[in-house]
Amino acid sequence: MAKQILFITTHNLATNPRLVKEMELALQNNFAVSVICFEFNNWSRQLNEELKNKFGSKINYTGIPGNRKPLWPWLMSSLLFILSKWVLIFLPQSKFWLSVRCNKRSWLLMQALKKMSGNYQLLLAHNAGSFYPALQFATKHNIPLGIDLEDYHPGESKQERINNFFKQLNRAILPKATFITAASPDILEHSEKDLGVALKNKRVVLNYFPSTEFELSVANNSAGLSLVWFSQNISFGRGLEQLIPVIKNNPSIALHLFGHCNAHFKNQWLNDAENIHVHHPLPQVQLHRRLSQFDVGLAIEPGKDLNNELALSNKMLAYFQSGTFILASNTPAQSRFLNLFPEHGLVSGLQTPELKQAMETLLQQKESIRALAKQRFEKARLHNWEIESQSLLELWKGHSN
Repeated sequence: MAKQILFITTHNLATNPRLVKEMELALQNNFAVSVICFEFNNWSRQLNEELKNKFGSKINYTGIPGNRKPLWPWLMSSLLFILSKWVLIFLPQSKFWLSVRCNKRSWLLMQALKKMSGNYQLLLAHNAGSFYPALQFATKHNIPLGIDLEDYHPGESKQERINNFFKQLNRAILPKATFITAASPDILEHSEKDLGVALKNKRVVLNYFPSTEFELSVANNSAGLSLVWFSQNISFGRGLEQLIPVIKNNPSIALHLFGHCNAHFKNQWLNDAENIHVHHPLPQVQLHRRLSQFDVGLAIEPGKDLNNELALSNKMLAYFQSGTFILASNTPAQSRFLNLFPEHGLVSGLQTPELKQAMETLLQQKESIRALAKQRFEKARLHNWEIESQSLLELWKGHSN
């Protein structure tokens, strides 16, 4: 009989691609998959429905409304969230109130889990708001619990008090988990530093993609240097404001942006920029197969908070796997990655003089960047989700009841 895995998250499927990859991995390896997640009436709804239809009857799906309807659960979770601010003054170590304060959907998860049976051999929790509900459920039913640190939640806020709530929650929950996975070595190291102890069962599992999503295109023979950047949204606070003035109207460079373009951003930054081309977002596989058509992929994370500095962005890994040369901003995680693979990219600060120097270097190296594309692509084929996910499987099989 197939072992049962329950995945738990405070997001939906559309906004948690790492969770989706793990669910697919579990199905491919003959686990029975259940997931409890949220559903939102926003831009992600259509994609979420597509993913639900894709999985269909292969998974046991429980979706919790994440908006104001039905009103009572939303109102109750909102009131508890407000109340938690004051309760934690008197009960600063309470796991329940810390969890509610860190994510008001946490209480909704707790209520949903009360209605579920404990017939699972393994629980896997994604996102901080799910950690305590998952631990509570795992303890009650004596089920091994794996926690995934996809982000460094204590580094996401500008308010230190809020970050401290996440640190306290991690201190209370992480040592009790059966095992821990993290999406970057920096996230794991900072989390352990907060705990003050080394976690016993831990793995770094980078968010690589399946190798089948990438292909090497024909050689780029265009006269100018072509740059590519992609995200769900083309907007402010992504490093583009620093980059665009450096390359705008430079006939030697063409910048291609993929994503939904914010109208205010377009009016402020992209008007009269003849060498900047905006493209509609593409499905992941289509986008990945196009990346090698460009000379340089931009991983220009601005380091807006500590999590942004410690995370290894999906776009950087996608450029790497496609063989596209990378221009990366000098966050600790990205610098660390390119120190391991120096032939795959260049690190730069985001100040104007540094970016100008980086562009000059890229233009000077254009021919060698193109000549070595196949070599980068072949080397990157040794790093993909098929290989990286094996460490996850070892944990799942070694720790499931």
